[in-house]
Amino acid sequence: MFTRLESLRGLAAIMVVIYHTPFYIQQPSLALIRNSYLFVDLFFVLSGFVMAYAYGDKIRGGMGFGQYIALRLGRLYPLHLFTLLLWVPYVLIKQYLYETGFGGTSQLDENNLFTFTTNLLMIHGLGVNESLSWNQPSWSISTEFFAYIVFFVTAITVDRGRRLWVPLALSTGLYAVIFLVIQPEQLKITYDHGFVRCLAAFYLGVFVYRLKAHGTLDKLSFGPLSVVELLTMAAIIVSVSLSGNSHAAIMVAILSFALAVFVFATRNGGAVSRLLDIDLVRKIGVWSFSIYMTHRLIQFGVSNVFEFILKIDPSEPMGWPSVPLNLLLLVVVIGFSRYTYEWVEKPCRDWVKHRVQQRDPQKAAA
Repeated sequence: MFTRLESLRGLAAIMVVIYHTPFYIQQPSLALIRNSYLFVDLFFVLSGFVMAYAYGDKIRGGMGFGQYIALRLGRLYPLHLFTLLLWVPYVLIKQYLYETGFGGTSQLDENNLFTFTTNLLMIHGLGVNESLSWNQPSWSISTEFFAYIVFFVTAITVDRGRRLWVPLALSTGLYAVIFLVIQPEQLKITYDHGFVRCLAAFYLGVFVYRLKAHGTLDKLSFGPLSVVELLTMAAIIVSVSLSGNSHAAIMVAILSFALAVFVFATRNGGAVSRLLDIDLVRKIGVWSFSIYMTHRLIQFGVSNVFEFILKIDPSEPMGWPSVPLNLLLLVVVIGFSRYTYEWVEKPCRDWVKHRVQQRDPQKAAA
């Protein structure tokens, strides 16, 4: 169910990969690419929606915290641990080359034993570190895991009644904290205040799921629904492009993500849904977590080849040759992610799910 939302997550993962690319046509880059860090917030909105769908009623029906958290750990931790361990030889080799005079910078300021431990414990997105470290994108995995814990607690306390206003109030309040108290110029809060950022978008996703009970777009025919879908995608592109340093514009972009989740969660579909239903697009959605977790190491490796072997500074704009380079790099990332999904992510997730089902098949989540 909601396979189009999974495809949407795959497209968001690709936008994050492009945002992190070392190869640019020009500086500054296109506004859409320059602000594509915001697509991480689409992940959080999607996560809140899916958690409300998959676990809300189960938790209120008596699902134990141990079973619940085991399933969520089985979803996140194996791939997190695998990618973290992949970074160890990379960091050690880079540090050795730095110390022996081959150039680069010291790796130990950010990637040391302390930050390795916080990454290992998955608390590195909770403000305990002074910078991003090791597999940098995984800060969001840390915050999302603890968002799951908050979701469980609220589901058995203040949110037992599944009221519409509760997740909306939580999300609104958290965004008020971000923009009025934390006051970032953009929404690029990660290792420091990323947990607040995650929770705000997460509960917006929970709100969108609750909103579906009050009305959907399921009765629209193909034509009108196509118009709504196209306008939604246009809203995302325009709002992300215009977000810049404006808090109001950033919130419009976040709300456009929420709108997209609401629109593409319908049973029927329009023209954009047909594109999201393409087999390759669906597969990219399935592999999206692996794409997100592995892409930075591949990009760093390729960037080092250009800088130290080919003697080409990847930080300098490359013009149009960067386009085929980025396409090739994206293909490599997707190809690698397919196998990390099949060999690490899926079998570990299924093993944990099987163990939980053996203990209590009535309460194990799908």
